[in-house]
Amino acid sequence: MELELDNLNPEEVSFVYLVYNCVPEFMPHMAFRREKHFKTIEKKTIKCPYCRKAFTTVDATDKVELYCHSRKTEGKYHASIACKTCRNQVGIVYASA
Repeated sequence: MELELDNLNPEEVSFVYLVYNCVPEFMPHMAFRREKHFKTIEKKTIKCPYCRKAFTTVDATDKVELYCHSRKTEGKYHASIACKTCRNQVGIVYASA
């Protein structure tokens, strides 16, 4: 069931990204090297579910899914990352863990 992000109240829902395999942009304490001049060829932009600004960019072949749930339910995340623009926390769950 598809939900529109515009109709959701951010005080009532939490968002979580489900990350498949190894995606360095979402891995904690992992250093990785990018090209000096960032190229967007074969990249996709992951947007913040709260403010819709750019959250991070990953390879086009990486599989990342966004899910939402009620804030009343307890969610266990492997990590959480704050948006650099709106400072809201987004949970990260690694499917390979």
